[in-house]
Amino acid sequence: MVHHAGEPPLATLRQLLKQTIQSEINSVHILPFYPYSSDDGFSVIDFYAVNPELGDWADVQALGQDFHLMFDAVFNHISVKSAWFQAYLRQEPPYDEYFINVDPKTDLSQVRRPRALPLLTRVETAKGERHVWTTFSDDQIDLNVANPDVLLDLIRVLLFYVEQGAALIRLDAIAFLWKEVGTSCVHLPQTHLIIQLMRDILDAVAPEVVIITETNVP
Repeated sequence: MVHHAGEPPLATLRQLLKQTIQSEINSVHILPFYPYSSDDGFSVIDFYAVNPELGDWADVQALGQDFHLMFDAVFNHISVKSAWFQAYLRQEPPYDEYFINVDPKTDLSQVRRPRALPLLTRVETAKGERHVWTTFSDDQIDLNVANPDVLLDLIRVLLFYVEQGAALIRLDAIAFLWKEVGTSCVHLPQTHLIIQLMRDILDAVAPEVVIITETNVP
């Protein structure tokens, strides 16, 4: 990690980039800078926070004064340590419906994904045992975007990123967003509709913001 003593790494990054590449490059993709629990930042604990080891939102916004910034929107899943999932374990509404519980006897053989880890992860909740969908790992719990409350929460996060200065938003692992038993659960039509919804919303409030989807085809 590049940083000066007593200075947040994001502030050091800004000065380094200004001194070295600003005349040639106008955009910077900051890999997930949120608090996280695994997967090099892609198991986000809090969508609304900056990892304090890197700096804060003021540092992100300052960098955005000199470069177009790309943020990662990790909307397929969230960390097991997140407040949302911890509330799910307590079975507190509305979070008791924020994740996908599947009978482990269900035939999921059609599901395609880039990991060989178990697709379902057993957890103990206040109302008993559940098996939740985990496309990538047992630390990354898939969100139930079929629940309108979840989708609205993710749209709020999307708009928050725009407020914080995102010029480009990369939708991480977006191909796996919608789950439907009996299908591959990759690039389903519902996923494309949700991406279009996000684009339509941004067109209304911030048409200059670019959406980039991670295209991941096993």
